[in-house]
Amino acid sequence: MTLTVQFYTMVAMVAMGVWLGIAMDTYSRFLHPDRSKSLWLYANDIVFWLLQGLIIFYVLYLVNEGELRFYVFLAILCGYAAYRSLFQPLYRRLLERIILITIAIIRFVKSLFIYLIYQPIRFILKVVFSLCMMIVSIMTTIFWFIFKFFWVPLKWGFSLIWRLIPQSVQMPLIKLAGVADKIKNYIYHWLTKIRK
Repeated sequence: MTLTVQFYTMVAMVAMGVWLGIAMDTYSRFLHPDRSKSLWLYANDIVFWLLQGLIIFYVLYLVNEGELRFYVFLAILCGYAAYRSLFQPLYRRLLERIILITIAIIRFVKSLFIYLIYQPIRFILKVVFSLCMMIVSIMTTIFWFIFKFFWVPLKWGFSLIWRLIPQSVQMPLIKLAGVADKIKNYIYHWLTKIRK
């Protein structure tokens, strides 16, 4: 391994140490807010450290084809220590501001969606529903009027014919009329409910 490769390796590993500090602070900010211990948290920790190890090894592979030397670990440690002492307070403030800006943007987009899309669509649907109910009510009233208009003369006509029919024929017809009366009452109640 040449000196140039060793130098690039040192610089890359110091940068990876800084990256490791950034990743740890970001991970702690989002997934360790209450420090509660759970199986889900342990699984996330394992995945996090496996991912960081893969990233560091991939960068090392790009720089020196993945040769591990003792100074690689020292360079990572130096980068992490440099981050903790120099960049951590600045990064944490920056991260909090990014989170606040992101929350504000999400709230703005949500409000925009509610006022420009959701509420107009809801208003249109309410108007359409009211129009449909008004049309149904008008149609029901017209049907009810037509029904009454034809039913009263028919009732008078049937009453007149009924008086002319002999008693022996009337008895079976009375039973049939009872069934028809039940059907008529059902239709009457149904139409009354629709009108209301």
